[in-house]
Amino acid sequence: MSQEIEEVKSRADLVEIMQEYIKLIPAGTNFKAICPFHSEKTPSLMISPGKQIWKCFGCGEGGDVFKFLMKIEGLEFGEALRALAQRVGIKLSGHITVDGGQKEQLYRLLEWAARYWHKVLVESSVAAKAREYLKQRDIKEETIEDFNLGYAPDSWSQTSDFLVKRGFTEAEIFAAGLSVKKDRGSGFYDRFRGRLMFPIVDVLGRVVGFGGRTLDNSEAAKYINTPQTAAYNKSLVLYGLYRAKEEIRKKDSAIVVEGYMDVLPSHQLGIKNTVAISGTALTIEQVRMLKRYSVNMALALDMDAAGQNAAARSIETALAQEMNVKVITLPQGKDPGECIKNNPSDWLMAIGVAQEIMDYFFDQADKKYDFSKIDQKKLAVKFILEKISKLGSLLEQDHWLKEAAARFNTSESVLRELVKKTQVRHSGTAVKSKTADAIRNIEAKDLLLFKRLAALILGFPHYLSAVINSFSADFLQDKLAFGLYKKIVLFYTKNTDFIKSQTVDNLDSRPQSDLFNFFADWLKNNKPSQAELQTTDELSLLFAAELEQLTEGEIKAELNNLQKGLKEDYLKNKINILSAQLSQAERAGAAPEVINRIYQELSELIRQKS
Repeated sequence: MSQEIEEVKSRADLVEIMQEYIKLIPAGTNFKAICPFHSEKTPSLMISPGKQIWKCFGCGEGGDVFKFLMKIEGLEFGEALRALAQRVGIKLSGHITVDGGQKEQLYRLLEWAARYWHKVLVESSVAAKAREYLKQRDIKEETIEDFNLGYAPDSWSQTSDFLVKRGFTEAEIFAAGLSVKKDRGSGFYDRFRGRLMFPIVDVLGRVVGFGGRTLDNSEAAKYINTPQTAAYNKSLVLYGLYRAKEEIRKKDSAIVVEGYMDVLPSHQLGIKNTVAISGTALTIEQVRMLKRYSVNMALALDMDAAGQNAAARSIETALAQEMNVKVITLPQGKDPGECIKNNPSDWLMAIGVAQEIMDYFFDQADKKYDFSKIDQKKLAVKFILEKISKLGSLLEQDHWLKEAAARFNTSESVLRELVKKTQVRHSGTAVKSKTADAIRNIEAKDLLLFKRLAALILGFPHYLSAVINSFSADFLQDKLAFGLYKKIVLFYTKNTDFIKSQTVDNLDSRPQSDLFNFFADWLKNNKPSQAELQTTDELSLLFAAELEQLTEGEIKAELNNLQKGLKEDYLKNKINILSAQLSQAERAGAAPEVINRIYQELSELIRQKS
């Protein structure tokens, strides 16, 4: 199996896969990109096509093609391996399981259920009412096939009986969310009965759950959905995204609607960049999923109170993730599906004249408040400033503050002071969140400083000798940094002539050879740990991302500051340890020579630090 893993890895091109999710910008022999795993405005993620690795120097995430797919799609290793193997045309002979194979079994079960319900819808007389409903809603046969729509028979156990015959257990059917435990006695009954079924598919094309629409108007629940399962998390999926993602990327915009029956007619009409949130407000995870394909989003939720509340929450979430948001206002019909049925051109027109989010908010303020009355004007200003304060771009904030001053006939300086107060009130939670993210993601300071030092001396080898002669590995407190630096020293000792040939008389020129690759090849023959190999690969990306364009003066200053910082941290730590030892020895009544030895060592360290 390990041989198959390496074969999949060698055939799956990292750059090709990553550019399906994020925009890559050429950077010499590498690529850079805005990291999809944390909020940033300037690219800090680097990709090496030669080494087939990626690394973000903002949040610390990085790895190979498997790690990227696992991170961005929320997959286990086995799931990522199977997805990549299928992509590159490799049939795996071994059996990789996740959680003992339970998730894979759920996916198989859900796929069987989707196939069964689809066959019932298309062929069975019991689904005549469902077919008639779809006909009335102008849903074409091609759409029924594309979205694999189905019908769950109006029976307490027919679906479960079918799945049991296919080898699945009652416990597995329950775990997939397709059955419910009986209130009395033992056993289960089918969750979905007499309903039109909409398979919910993740971005890899796997069925993860279902939505079921009743065809009986007397039923209280119009729609019921699969509950949370090991395969289905409603916060992590968007209905229709698997079919819409390429169109979203092509059109550089996503249209977000509320339900399944809004997505289907939109796709039929050629608006194939449409996805649905299925009756709830957008989650952060869903916005981040959309952001992989485009930073532009147009929101068209139902015109009823629940839809408008969901729209407000969705807009806030999208703005917090620095999405460009527009609002689609429907000319008629309470939802896009109804609008399309009444007059398809109305839906196309509404999309074409979608409002920028702040224009939409200003219109809301105009309708709700009377600006001629000071108390109403204060409420309107507060409403607009709350929205402006949540815009991610300072340039946008500046533009809309000027617009607000003109519309409210108010001093711009007054509005700027008010928006600052608004931002202060909302900053506490954001600061805590960013701090928590930093604590989770950032590497140890000692290792970070060492990586910059190592990247500089390998990237500019005419400084290697000077650093090695002046800087001791003993100053490195991180075990990985300590071991890798000692190997760099050994590498220099063994290859002095070659490295000296890279030293140039004109310090403004750059070495011709790639010392990073030379060192990496040498390291592989000197019993490296996996962490050492990975760190070595990252050094060339760090160099390209942050250090390659430094001037000689900046290089010297950076080298000096890095060595000084590492030494000071080492001395500070040793001083703290010896101070504690001295206090403990004095309290314990240790021999004078012991106390004196610790004192002398401590004094010398304090002198060095001074």
